[in-house]
Amino acid sequence: MANAPECPVCGQQGVPILYGLPTRVAREAAAAGKVRLFGCVVPAEPDQWICPESHSWRADDDGVLLAAIEAAIKR
Repeated sequence: MANAPECPVCGQQGVPILYGLPTRVAREAAAAGKVRLFGCVVPAEPDQWICPESHSWRADDDGVLLAAIEAAIKR
């Protein structure tokens, strides 16, 4: 993901987090490492990104997040 933000802790590239009941396409994207599934319970201030070291965080640009999710689940 070219525009994915870097982790504020370790500097590795983030992967978007998906909340909710995943579709088959979302499960396939998660298996490929394009998104990370976080379940159906969404906290009040949910994290949006996670790195390979499992540091999670929120970013300021929702447009980048949405574009990354769309790219990950696009067939």
